[in-house]
Amino acid sequence: MQFDPLISIRLDLADREYQSGDILECEYQIDAVESDEMHAVEAAVLWYTSGKGDEDQGIHYYQRETRKSRHLDQPDLRVLTHFTTTLPNSPFSYEGTNLKIQWCVRVRILIQRDGQNLREYIHDQGFQLHRLPLLQS
Repeated sequence: MQFDPLISIRLDLADREYQSGDILECEYQIDAVESDEMHAVEAAVLWYTSGKGDEDQGIHYYQRETRKSRHLDQPDLRVLTHFTTTLPNSPFSYEGTNLKIQWCVRVRILIQRDGQNLREYIHDQGFQLHRLPLLQS
């Protein structure tokens, strides 16, 4: 019996509340899959909308690694991986009646087991992006 891969994502702030200009630090790791089954790992920081009307999304940060692109001293794509990015000034998280703007770190992996077709697995870790508070004079 084979299990689906486990994708773990950890953000540096436990409450997952960030302000524009903050540095987001993230670690992710893949388990329950063999190293030679892994073809690619993609990590992204993105926002997307949901609700009434057309849905939209934007990618703020993106990295893709394959076995061939990895350093020869560490070709295993399952290892704990760390990245940082400075969060943008907009769009901010929003939860309205007709529209939601949501931010997340998304890890997407492509694996191939026992001669089967490539299969993707995706895991999101949501967070909130807020504007800096206005300074009172």
